[in-house]
Amino acid sequence: MIAGAVVLAQAAAISPARADVYDLACNYDHVTFNACLNFQNLGEAGAVNAHVGLDAFMPERYAQEIVSYGAGFRASLWGTGGGHDQFIADLTVMPGWPAAGADGLGAELSASVAWDQLNVNTRGEDAIYAIVSYFDYHTGSVRVFRTGTVHGEFAPPGGGEGCLLACQ
Repeated sequence: MIAGAVVLAQAAAISPARADVYDLACNYDHVTFNACLNFQNLGEAGAVNAHVGLDAFMPERYAQEIVSYGAGFRASLWGTGGGHDQFIADLTVMPGWPAAGADGLGAELSASVAWDQLNVNTRGEDAIYAIVSYFDYHTGSVRVFRTGTVHGEFAPPGGGEGCLLACQ
């Protein structure tokens, strides 16, 4: 689970209030969940990997039952630009996830995303976040979480590749 990295970042006070493109952008309530988004360089021009992790804290048995009954994890990437939210891409569950453990339920999802898909605000900085959810068969409801927001200028300057970190 990603909880260890997130808790360590919180404890060290390095979890940014404003995340750059390759930083972890996390949303958490200190009690029931951590939901994080970050981008990873794929080493190819014009594309990055969007990576989402969710830790939902609960008893291990409860989490294992959710996994055993399918969990139905889903995640989608969204951008805010010009005051409107815009769908960017669906993410897929990574191999080995979801998983139940001593801290609860965890999942990681990812998708390769073209750089220009992240340019949702043609007049400046883009704000990208993810929505991640799973089905809790115990309650018969879908639990929905929002990650933190990654800020950056994804517009290609002069026709080239966009800024790899938030542009100043």
